[in-house]
Amino acid sequence: MPDNRRSGELEDFVQEMIPPADPVWPLAERYINGIPAADRKFSDSKLTRAYVHAWLATREKPRPMGTAITARDLNYDTPLANTFIKWLHTLFDF
Repeated sequence: MPDNRRSGELEDFVQEMIPPADPVWPLAERYINGIPAADRKFSDSKLTRAYVHAWLATREKPRPMGTAITARDLNYDTPLANTFIKWLHTLFDF
């Protein structure tokens, strides 16, 4: 994770940029959770990845995570995102 304190994948970071009151997020989770374990092509460790991509698929124009940020489907004004942006500014001195 960008804060170097928590483990996780890029989707864990992106999940935190989904607006907290988004009505579709619980539906995306319910959809993924409704897939019987025997029919899943992913492991339980990839659940967040499945949730995020199911949520992204519901956008007006489904797009990859990075493009969803620039399209403002995702809220990049979160504490974790701001910490990451600050680190990038420090790293690249801009």
